[in-house]
Amino acid sequence: MPIPMPSAHVPTIDISPLFGSDPDDKLRVAQEINKACRGSGFFYASHHGIDVQHLQDVVNEFHRTMTDEEKHELAINAYNKANPRVRNGYYMAVKGRKAVESWCYLNPSFSEDHPMIRSGTPLHEVNIWPDEKRHERFRPFCEQYYRDMFRLSKTLMRGLALALGKPEDFFDAHLPEDDTLSAVSLIRYPRLDDYPPVKTGPDGTKLSFEDHLDVSMITVLFQTEVQNLQVETVDGWQDLPTSGDNFLVNCGTFLGYLTNDYFPAPNHRVKFINAERLSLPFFLHAGQTTLMEPFHPEAVEGREPNPPIAYGDYLQHGFHALIAKNGQT
Repeated sequence: MPIPMPSAHVPTIDISPLFGSDPDDKLRVAQEINKACRGSGFFYASHHGIDVQHLQDVVNEFHRTMTDEEKHELAINAYNKANPRVRNGYYMAVKGRKAVESWCYLNPSFSEDHPMIRSGTPLHEVNIWPDEKRHERFRPFCEQYYRDMFRLSKTLMRGLALALGKPEDFFDAHLPEDDTLSAVSLIRYPRLDDYPPVKTGPDGTKLSFEDHLDVSMITVLFQTEVQNLQVETVDGWQDLPTSGDNFLVNCGTFLGYLTNDYFPAPNHRVKFINAERLSLPFFLHAGQTTLMEPFHPEAVEGREPNPPIAYGDYLQHGFHALIAKNGQT
């Protein structure tokens, strides 16, 4: 029997005051967020207003009803050279090599008329979808879920702004809904008798995905209540607790860069668990041309803030580095 890992401290924070108007209540939530982001780097957001049971029902139905032919037809360029998309589409399982599979989609506002689409700007793609007669409720659900998660994430960013000593609307202008590069991934980990080979961490832990930092502003994750995530702490790797109701939130590398690591992106990894489960992250991103001035929430004498970087350049570099380190998901 493997030795159980200690559990990291991951508080559950009632974020409902961030939707309200009481400044004292908002500041209290912000202080809790500050403590979490300066601690393990993770917290659960409760009272978020999202129907997570409906989310699981739709995603499970989607994965159960997709045929192999549909998966290949819609697969991203790494799996289907006939599809030029590198973000939106199906990320296939490969028999004998890779079991995890997923569907990723982008901003529903990215139409053929969107300026970034017309100019062929990297990372901007018009979403393709499974056959809408066979998967009747999938696209409408996904597009609404994207908008709901973007607005939830903007609310969380208001709490993070207060936690950083900024006005609560500090990030609002940098998160335009029509131009955000945010993405949803609907990831399925299967239960298989003939599971393909898995990776092993330096400490001997079997892994589905090696240690990494999220390439995002923040990541807002809902997943099946099967313990699998670990975070690296000063005391070594620790298990993250699970929740069947709440969203797990952590800062990505952009917020770490912007705050000069006052809110660092936590290093985390996915343990190998041979169980049927879902992992459904929303990656919050700014727009292609967003340019924010990095700052120190606490003055550090003699230390210069990081130079500003356009968000699109940050994201493209981050994706390439992540794939180079951990491979194509």
